[in-house]
Amino acid sequence: MQRSLVPTLFALSAGLLLLFALPARAQLKTVPQLGTPVPAQLITTDRKEKRCRTSDDHYDPCSEIAIGEVRYTIAWDEQSKAVTYLFTDDHRVVTDNGLAVGNSLRVADGTQSDSTVPYMKWMIDPKWKDTDAKLGSAVWFAALHKDDIDHHFGDIVGFVQSRYIQIKP
Repeated sequence: MQRSLVPTLFALSAGLLLLFALPARAQLKTVPQLGTPVPAQLITTDRKEKRCRTSDDHYDPCSEIAIGEVRYTIAWDEQSKAVTYLFTDDHRVVTDNGLAVGNSLRVADGTQSDSTVPYMKWMIDPKWKDTDAKLGSAVWFAALHKDDIDHHFGDIVGFVQSRYIQIKP
């Protein structure tokens, strides 16, 4: 006795129609700024919300999202829902002064005037910051990994904004 495939194909077709008929998750058109409310479409109702390390001893709820063609990690304070951290390691980001992931930069040499700041697994040198007109007017710090051979240089591994970076005045 052979069974007809018609009911199975009908159920599969109906399921696909429902899947495509559901509204797509809204996409962001611009990068949010630190301290502003996190866009509602980034907050999930899932109890297992993703958490990202945003400083040496702090984890915030976060989401990874593409804005335009650029990938970002965006984190926010759990109570206030204010954006606390933005990061991109996307190679398409080139700042107004030409900084990009993979560039090698001269960094402070460890002397008394060294103004570098350790931040998580990176190093932030306040002189290597820039804006990108395509990303808005916010200042992005180059997240650097010190060169293993010559400690006077660091390689840009991404760009970061964070309320947890403690830059010396």
